[in-house]
Amino acid sequence: MHGAEQSAAATDPLLAAMTAELRRSQQGLRVPGNPRPYYLRYALRRERELLIEAAHGSLLRRRDKLRGRLEVEVRVGSHEFDNVFDGGLDGDQSERESADWLLAPDDLEPMALRCALWKLTQMKFDEALEDYYDHRKAMVAEYLRDEVASFTREQATRHLEALDDSPLPIERWSQELVELSRRLLDHPEIHDPTLSIRGERIHRWLVDTEGSLVRTSDLWLEFEVRGFVLTDDGVYVEAARAWPARTLDEMLDAAAMARLFDEVVAELHELREADSPGSFIGPALLSGQAASTMFHEALGHRVEGNRLGARGETRTFARMLGERILPPGLHVFDDPTLTEHRGHSLWGSYRIDDEGVPAQRAELVRDGLLVGFLRNRTPLPDQSSPGRGGEPPKPERSNGHGRSAGVERPMARMGNLIVESEASHDQDQAALERELIELARASGRRHAALIHRVRAGETATDSYDFQVFKGELAHVELLDVETGARRRVRDLELIGTPLSALQRIVSFGGEPGVDHGHCYAESGSVPVGGAAPAIVLSEVELQQASRTGFHEPLLPPPFADDGSGGRTGRLRERGRRRRRR
Repeated sequence: MHGAEQSAAATDPLLAAMTAELRRSQQGLRVPGNPRPYYLRYALRRERELLIEAAHGSLLRRRDKLRGRLEVEVRVGSHEFDNVFDGGLDGDQSERESADWLLAPDDLEPMALRCALWKLTQMKFDEALEDYYDHRKAMVAEYLRDEVASFTREQATRHLEALDDSPLPIERWSQELVELSRRLLDHPEIHDPTLSIRGERIHRWLVDTEGSLVRTSDLWLEFEVRGFVLTDDGVYVEAARAWPARTLDEMLDAAAMARLFDEVVAELHELREADSPGSFIGPALLSGQAASTMFHEALGHRVEGNRLGARGETRTFARMLGERILPPGLHVFDDPTLTEHRGHSLWGSYRIDDEGVPAQRAELVRDGLLVGFLRNRTPLPDQSSPGRGGEPPKPERSNGHGRSAGVERPMARMGNLIVESEASHDQDQAALERELIELARASGRRHAALIHRVRAGETATDSYDFQVFKGELAHVELLDVETGARRRVRDLELIGTPLSALQRIVSFGGEPGVDHGHCYAESGSVPVGGAAPAIVLSEVELQQASRTGFHEPLLPPPFADDGSGGRTGRLRERGRRRRRR
């Protein structure tokens, strides 16, 4: 053990135990005639998950779970050729035998921790040897035209944070949610409502054979109000508001929670009156929050570096470095080191990624031109050729975007995807709406779309699927370009193909919108943030969302039953009066 490692281990018995077992494994894992491990990484996550839910004056759930989970990465062979190929996207680690041995001992007793690592390391070593020979076989059986080296060389990282174990105000939050949820007793028309607070605190320890020693502490919190109403045509429509926070001080007080509650109730009443146009095609103005989701799905996933060399991926932007993919004046970067954007906390912030590399700002688009990719320790195919003018190629480096939820192998993922516009190209909201109307008139369309919020998005990047993305619209209006009237509509989804959608951006500006959530991909679910200005697209397609029909419940909720006979009772009469107005 080196001097710096000894110093860190002396103050943290878990790092000492992990480092001792790591060195023992590095020296002892030998099978004659087979490649030896050249790199090992151990990580331990101590995860505390909190869920509080309330409705109708009742505490529905209060769950406070604590668990420890292990990660072991074993690479056999060399940095140039090892057991990982297809950008690490080739195998489902959760389906392997080793996935049954990821739990750490609850008390984190050092020797018990070493025993758990010993067992898991042996299994990972066996799997790594199998994968190594599968990689060799693929080299013989196929022409892997995008094959590159296997693993980058990085400097050892030493980063030790104090572990925050300050108690969460669970009792107070529970009382506040229960009290606020009593107001739902005045709204029998709202179905399946919940008020919730979710929290996740992760303490992480990481060591590897390159000398990295990492200890980090993170907290994510979210307050949410959610509910549904049933429309006349039998569709349950949803409204929700969420408030993200990274510290206790950022969480809302009871009065602010109540204001979000009122917003959801008002929106649900508005949605009951909204109609469903079935579909729409024409120009659209997307708010910053909606635009952020579109950039995440249409651009962000397609600049994740691991996808550029995987056989099953379409590699949309792999050959487009230096080419224009966005209008002049737009810049895109991903920066996990940012903790806030214009006063709003960013959900995707971290200091060290899950491969032990410091987080860094990754420049992706500059003035509309593609200039880079999100990178972990998997080299990129386009970086293997010599530089211009006969210059030697630059050494491969990660930009600190290797992320994993703890089971699958880390891959390059988004952290905080930020879209910025130059002031010389910016337009304010009024100018954007004027251009929207002009576009609709020029194309002979009566309506344009105003997309204020997107609830969720998804995309496909593999070569087997169609290259599309989809956004579930939470708030959309149709603007009559002749009269200026705005009409709330529902049951619509934004769909598009990535290249064509990005090329249809004609103007942008206004106040940036900030987004947050959990992103699901091959390496699991990770928290992400984003920000973008409003954008005008010359044409979008909105498709009909699922319209499964339901009838009203035969009986009203017990708290609203006046004994008048189910569907003709107070619940239905209240709905009729509201709809008539």
